[in-house]
Amino acid sequence: AKENAFKKIKEAIKVVKKKPSIQTVWNFNTVVMGIQNYYSVATQITINLNELNLHLRKTLYNQLKNIRTEASFHEMTKTFQKRYKGYMAKLYKIQKMVFVPIHAQRWKKTFCFSQVICNFTAEGREKIHNSLKAIDKNTLSYIMRNYIPNRTIEYNDNRISKFIAQYGKCAILGEELGINEWHCHHINPYYISKDDSYLNLIIVNKAIHQLIHLKDKVKIKTLLQSLKLTSKQKEKVNKLRLKCLNEII
Repeated sequence: AKENAFKKIKEAIKVVKKKPSIQTVWNFNTVVMGIQNYYSVATQITINLNELNLHLRKTLYNQLKNIRTEASFHEMTKTFQKRYKGYMAKLYKIQKMVFVPIHAQRWKKTFCFSQVICNFTAEGREKIHNSLKAIDKNTLSYIMRNYIPNRTIEYNDNRISKFIAQYGKCAILGEELGINEWHCHHINPYYISKDDSYLNLIIVNKAIHQLIHLKDKVKIKTLLQSLKLTSKQKEKVNKLRLKCLNEII
């Protein structure tokens, strides 16, 4: 596993060297954080990641020395600052995207761990599969790897966190969202608030997002007929419409 993690991170560094941009650094960060999250319950995670960091920080330093600049902790997004608070590391950036520290992951205790979960029994495998169904992994992977260049780093960061927090489901319909169905909506419109914070974002179905912003009564009526919202769902939509300075439906 350590060898695989080493290869993945090294490959991500090569991609950054070949095409230095916010997008490729974002890809590097998602690779590192994916490894950190997946192995966080391993009892030797800190030691293992420090071993990887010992070799990979040299690669990061040498391969990117002509294209990177030094960065401070406060240049990270608020989400990253919260995640990596307390870790001592020399940070680098390309443009405005800071590289996350490879070693920065503490061991996490597995609360509510079920000893029934394992790969060797039908019951154990079923529990594993059921837990994996909580979020569509293809959609999550797509969101993590597709950085939106014309939006802020904070927005790109927080939309992932919000998608995970909502288990990949629409906040209004409660349905699981696919790659082409999900939209990230600003509760207080961005053109007014300039607010990309986590609390100002909500994940909704594409059609719901249209319904929140639509002003044409004919189009609204057509959408309502196709969506068949309950009174509670319509109430939620209306709250979001009022925030956008639109009439209730």
